[in-house]
Parts: sequence; C-alpha cells; structure tokens
Amino acid sequence: MINRDQLRLEKQRQCDERIEALYGQIPLLREIDQTIGQKNIAMIRVGILQKNKKEQQTLQQQIEQLLAKRHQLLQEYGLDESVYEPQWDCPKCQDRGYIKPGELCSCYQQERLQELFSRSGMPAAMRQYTFDNFYADKYLDPADMEKKIRWCKQFAWQIEQGQCEQCLFLTGDVGRGKTHLSAAIANEVMAHGNTVIYKRAADLFDLIRQYKYEESHKRCGEMLEQLRSCDLLVIDDLGAERTTDFVVEQLVTILEDRNYQNKPWIINSNLDLNSIQAFYTSRTSDRILDRARIFKFNSASSLRLEKANERKKNNAAN
Repeated sequence: MINRDQLRLEKQRQCDERIEALYGQIPLLREIDQTIGQKNIAMIRVGILQKNKKEQQTLQQQIEQLLAKRHQLLQEYGLDESVYEPQWDCPKCQDRGYIKPGELCSCYQQERLQELFSRSGMPAAMRQYTFDNFYADKYLDPADMEKKIRWCKQFAWQIEQGQCEQCLFLTGDVGRGKTHLSAAIANEVMAHGNTVIYKRAADLFDLIRQYKYEESHKRCGEMLEQLRSCDLLVIDDLGAERTTDFVVEQLVTILEDRNYQNKPWIINSNLDLNSIQAFYTSRTSDRILDRARIFKFNSASSLRLEKANERKKNNAAN
C-alpha cells in the first residue's frame, strides 16, 4: 500500500520546487509573495497581541490588493492560483486516502482492492468474472441456476459481514462455469475489503510439499497460515493433481481449521463427492459435507469451448 504521508510530503516538495522555479522566471512574484507573508504575520500581531482592529483592517485591505496584483501577474504569464497547490494524484482527498475521518476516498478503496487482488493469487483475467456476466440461461435448468446465483450473492454478503457459517463445493464437467462463479464471489468479497486466497489444487499441494521438504520452510509456513486465516479460501480444480497421503492430510487439516474458525471456503472440482471419496479419503469428503453447500453445474456443452468458438467466429468476421 502507498505510504500516504510520504506521498503528500513529496507532492509538497515538488510544489515548492515549481514555485521556486517560477520565482526565477518572475522575480516580482517572489516580492509579492514575501510581502503578503509579512503582512499576514503583522495581521496576527496586531489582531491578537495589540487587538488593534483599525490597523488589522488596513492590513487586510493591503493583502487583498497584493492578492489582486498577484492574480493579474499570473494571468499575464498564462497561470492561475493553482500553481500554489500540489498536483495531487487524487484531488478529491488530496492523497490522504479519506474524505473526512471515517469516510474512505474511492482512490484508497481502489488501491485496497488492487492490493487484495494481487495478494489473492487470482490470475489477472479473473478480475472480469462477476455475477453480472454469469448467465443462467446457458444451463439446462436456468431457473435452478438463478437460485444458485442468488444463494452465492448472499454467501458473498455474509462473508463481507463476517457472518458466514457455510462453505461451497462446486462440481461439474470441465468448462461449465465453476471457476467463473467462484471468482465472481471472490471479487465481490474483495470489493468490500475482505481477504481472499485463490489456489489451484495442484499449486496448493506443491506448496504443502515445499513446506515439508524444501528450505523455504518459513515462507511456505506463512502462506499456509494465510490459507487458514484469510476471509475466503478458493481451491480450484481439485482432483486434477498428483497427491500423497501427507498432502491429503494437510488439505484436511486446512479445511478442519477453517471449519472450526467459521472461515468459509470454496472448492471447485470436476469430480463429484463419490469420486472425491474414492480419489482421496472418506475423511476428506466428510470435511466437505460437514459445512458445504453442494452445487452441480449442468450444461449441454462446455461454456468455455462455446466462448472460444465465438471468439474465433468474431475474429474471422473481422
């Protein structure tokens, strides 16, 4: 995240350098500004120390005349009073990150979202996966899929509120939209400032192996801790990886830890629960059944393949 105090200091330094360069081009401008500064100091002295209202009014008139003279001088050089303002990246909050105490600026929220997304491990292309571009009419039972989408939106809202006690297991053939829907949930959750970790099952199991066998023990341990503590864990493509008893045991441990902490997770798999039990262990499937809502994706063909064919047709037409 940006250090906003340092950013504001740097912007002010740049502004000071810009004004100093202007003084070199327009010496009269320096004289006017110095005189205005002196008059302001005198205003404070006569107003607070001497309490001389008449003298204070006289000084105020002189300052206004100097400001008018400065304004005219700036106009002659094609400038205005904005030269005295730092060139903020976000004029709305002047790079503070908040509009007022307790009200975050949209620039900070966007920065926070970008930071959350980069830390999540989700591929950049998944940033575009939302509920709005997930279409229920592509499925054999659109009404049923609409119900599932509504449930997923509520699921995301509960995670945002820290009130989620369920998890989600998405199953179906390759290219049926499981990754899209899980990414839509993750993007919605991150948009409200919650943390997400996304891992393909093969990458997750490689990380677990590294933790056991390789020298990067500390780094892998930190990542495994994030898997247990993040607001939402997404494991994609479970069942397409090489496993060992140790890896399966670690997966079960991660799911158990999250279940005990009421930390939600999403698992996407081409396998159904019977196949999961045969492929892994009954203990793994038990941990999934213990907390998870199970959604099966049914469509006549691969949606991913349909999209690829549409792109080919569009490219050929162009």
